[in-house]
Amino acid sequence: MNHQLDQVIAGLQQQVGYLQQAVRNMQGTGAGNARDLQEARSRIEQLQGALGAVSSGGGGQSTDLPCPEKISEHSIRYIERIPGRRIPFDLLVDIPIGATQAATTQGTRTISQDGPFVAVMRYATFQSALQFQVTDPVTGAAATFQGRSFGRFRPVNSVGDLNDAAAGVFNPVVGMAFPGTGAPIFASPSNMSSFRSMEWDGAIEMLNQGSGYPRSNQEVPSAFYMSELNSAFQLGALDFFERGETIQWKVRPTHLNNPSAGNVAGFGAGGLYPFLASQYDVQEGISDPINPNATTDPVVRLPDGILIVGMHGIKIIQPPGPVRIT
Repeated sequence: MNHQLDQVIAGLQQQVGYLQQAVRNMQGTGAGNARDLQEARSRIEQLQGALGAVSSGGGGQSTDLPCPEKISEHSIRYIERIPGRRIPFDLLVDIPIGATQAATTQGTRTISQDGPFVAVMRYATFQSALQFQVTDPVTGAAATFQGRSFGRFRPVNSVGDLNDAAAGVFNPVVGMAFPGTGAPIFASPSNMSSFRSMEWDGAIEMLNQGSGYPRSNQEVPSAFYMSELNSAFQLGALDFFERGETIQWKVRPTHLNNPSAGNVAGFGAGGLYPFLASQYDVQEGISDPINPNATTDPVVRLPDGILIVGMHGIKIIQPPGPVRIT
């Protein structure tokens, strides 16, 4: 806009200079009459008035261009010019993902009234809350334990699971632990999963429920919410959210947590062991010894977890009350 304004001013200055030279030529040579000189002087005054109006930003009838002050205050708004104190800020939401959660669930966060939020990157992680209960098949006594991954943060995609190609390269093993006389580990190439325990895969859709433009019109794979092993995903532009806007994340798991799938069951101990849901027992430290007296799986696994999704950016702290620029 400033470039266009400079072109208008230069054009007006050129016209004024041309007419002034023409008046001097007519006065020096005696060419032209008084009427021509009066018209030329009148035109010069008009151009000088328009030039002064454009240069000072006061406007004028000779141009429709608004002055720079009006442009910056009412038409164009830059994030860098928003008043307020800048502080690093993380906008997070916790979305519980139950052991049997397969449908779409959601979480929302509202931008507080102390200032707008500008996001620069997005990220996600999954926190394991896996627990299991073991029942003695003889006495019926039950005890509840936490898995090894309980409280630990897990990836939100299986892209980096390069060890899944290692499945099937070792012989079946029965571990005789010391101390103890049982066989707390019964693993087989077709039973023990080589994927990471409590790893979440899914699709994420982010919506702006305020007056702003929606941030996506389709589900985004969770693999695109992080880069490399656990680095945040850089946004393509600064993402501005006004005070009071509500951000909604809709997430849809693409598989159950530690699913009972993809393994073989019942090839040992009379066709009972291993049980179908035991493919992550080795990773979680679950002792599932061969017990001829057991008729059902003595272990009940509850692989609950919490999906943490959010954005990192800048919070612009502004004073209470109406603010001119928001």
